[in-house]
Amino acid sequence: MVDSARVETVRRTLSALESRFKEHTVELQTQVKQRHEAEARLRELTARVLQARDDESRRIARELHDSAGQYLAAAQMNLSALELDTKSPLSDAQARRVSDCVDLVNCCAAEIRIISYLLHPPLLDEMGLSSAVAHYVGGFAERSGIRVELNISNDFGRLATDTETAMFRIVQQSLSNIYRHSGSATAQIEMNQSPSEVTMKIRDRGCGIPPASLLEFDSGVRLPGVGIAGMRERIRIMKGRFHIASGPDGTTIEIRLPVSQSAA
Repeated sequence: MVDSARVETVRRTLSALESRFKEHTVELQTQVKQRHEAEARLRELTARVLQARDDESRRIARELHDSAGQYLAAAQMNLSALELDTKSPLSDAQARRVSDCVDLVNCCAAEIRIISYLLHPPLLDEMGLSSAVAHYVGGFAERSGIRVELNISNDFGRLATDTETAMFRIVQQSLSNIYRHSGSATAQIEMNQSPSEVTMKIRDRGCGIPPASLLEFDSGVRLPGVGIAGMRERIRIMKGRFHIASGPDGTTIEIRLPVSQSAA
């Protein structure tokens, strides 16, 4: 014969467990929702920070070009006029000093042009990503001694401003990483555009990223360097895909962006 008291006790216990389970489920759902909302706010904040940084880089680049660059050009003209002034010829010592000043002004103007271009190349706004990348790669190869092979599909057209900026920054950061960390003497950049997406691959033949570090980067156990984190976050914000493959033969970075996020 079944003990009714024991059955009631079991029933109450099960009911209590079910109630606690429901409470924990609701609590867990609330926590998951809060986490998703926090991640969404973080992505929005990160996007604003990246946009603000790009806008500030563009502003500083224009200021350097339009302000400091023009002052140096005026100083250069004045010094050149002194050298060519036949009515009040300079002594040999004065002429040497003026000549030195002209050389210094020229060097300073060249440095400002380089810094301005690295901050934000005017070609990116005027001619588009393919022209800006081609010009940047040429300057990088000359400065670093790294031979860069650039392949851009013939049908690669203009993209949205934020997309072109993001892809250009990834080229900058990737080549900088290759120069500083990989030890590779060569690099390859491939850019393609199809009706559905734009893709870019950047390869080197360097020492690669250690497998343990790469696994930690992918799993999120350890945050990558600022450069890798910035590249990954840019692409994630734009609903694209960012992938790193690395081994003893080198490292490859691949990004894919849907055309819907890239349409001008």
